[in-house]
Amino acid sequence: MLLHCLTLRFTDSATAAEIEAFRAALAALPGQLPFPIRTRQGRDLGERPTNADYAVVTEFADAEDFREYLRHPAHLAVPRGHVESVHSVQFVVEGGADA
Repeated sequence: MLLHCLTLRFTDSATAAEIEAFRAALAALPGQLPFPIRTRQGRDLGERPTNADYAVVTEFADAEDFREYLRHPAHLAVPRGHVESVHSVQFVVEGGADA
């Protein structure tokens, strides 16, 4: 399984509605793709001042599904105009969720 972990910061001008549109678009992705993914996402709890504003973790069966996801129209349509910066990492875990 390939895990794609994303952290991002929103612009200072990002509205609650824009952030909700971002969340909703991500939540809708699993039903729009021709392969299974599992996505978890949420706003930062504010425990550390240097944290990002938001995080997304998505599970893919393999790297090919991840590459297809990156170019899929549903993924490309996620609203990003209010995103200031993004950092991501991908890595493979063996055996699924308990590995």
